[in-house]
Amino acid sequence: MRPLPLEALEPVLHRFSVLYAVFARPSGEVLLRWGDASPIPILDENAFVGATRDMARVYRSLERMLLPQMDVQGEYLGIRSKVADQVVYALFFETRRFEAATPVERLRTEYAFCKSLGNAVDSALQAWVAAR
Repeated sequence: MRPLPLEALEPVLHRFSVLYAVFARPSGEVLLRWGDASPIPILDENAFVGATRDMARVYRSLERMLLPQMDVQGEYLGIRSKVADQVVYALFFETRRFEAATPVERLRTEYAFCKSLGNAVDSALQAWVAAR
């Protein structure tokens, strides 16, 4: 099993100021944990941060969903997505960066950011997925 291409992923994670990331196979086998999850509060074991302990469940929750999916955990926003049914991932970052005049504008800004981040991660993983 080839390791995930950290040399391609790490610049993306830094550029988007990701605090913590988990990458796993659809079976739930964790391929890579990156960063520090300790600041992210676990408000509910069934909530998104708690679900990173069970990436197979996260993968199943993404079936037939528009990706990425966003979840708020305290002052942190998380996205979860998958790449070519080969890798499921969860990425977390601070929500304070999103300033907007209205809640709708903030949601649009957050979603645009999450979509850009998801696309960048997907691009960084394409060669790895293609080689599988």
